[in-house]
Amino acid sequence: MINSALSKNIDEQFISTQLEEILNESNNDLMKELFLKKSFSQFNKNYLAFRKKYKDAKWSIQSLRNNQNKSLLEIKITATRQINDQIYNLYTKQTVKIDTYKNKIKEYKVLNEESILNTQNSPLIIKILSPEKVLTGERYEMNLIIKDPLDNSLTASGMIVIKNRDNINISNDMFGIKPNQSGGLFKYIQAPLKTGYQTISAIITHPEGIYSITKKIKVGL
Repeated sequence: MINSALSKNIDEQFISTQLEEILNESNNDLMKELFLKKSFSQFNKNYLAFRKKYKDAKWSIQSLRNNQNKSLLEIKITATRQINDQIYNLYTKQTVKIDTYKNKIKEYKVLNEESILNTQNSPLIIKILSPEKVLTGERYEMNLIIKDPLDNSLTASGMIVIKNRDNINISNDMFGIKPNQSGGLFKYIQAPLKTGYQTISAIITHPEGIYSITKKIKVGL
């Protein structure tokens, strides 16, 4: 029993604490040792692309569930990025399922994700109202509410469903951004007829700042 408990504790530390430390240290050699070859190739491609944009990213990882060779992790990422002369803050929260083989990550899958990118020191304070899970074919609401009035300045906003997130190049034109004074962004969205996930991206702009969110919603029966 003692050895079993100790082994479980080591596994939990391997999945959460060590992964967090290696990501924060950007230690590619140690990171490579955590993965099987195929899964590392997939992860490293996405990781390097992310770090190219967000060089100061900080990772916080907690184990939500640890069951033999399967683990559920909560991953939080904070970072900043400069675009032209403007600095943006990033906050990302993910729920990730990890499958391991001989203490190496065999496969990982993002189950839930919410990413917020906003202008540093922006007066925009947004409340997000949306489901985490919907039924296939369900019509649901995605609402971004501006919590505090921003004088009489016009805001502009838009929302899209991202069908192919890996290859898409998001631009303002795709959002169909339009001026509004409604106090936020409110839209009905149709869930797909097949189970899986639907990714929504939305943006609200104001003369003093920008607020952008991307959210992955589970679609099930």
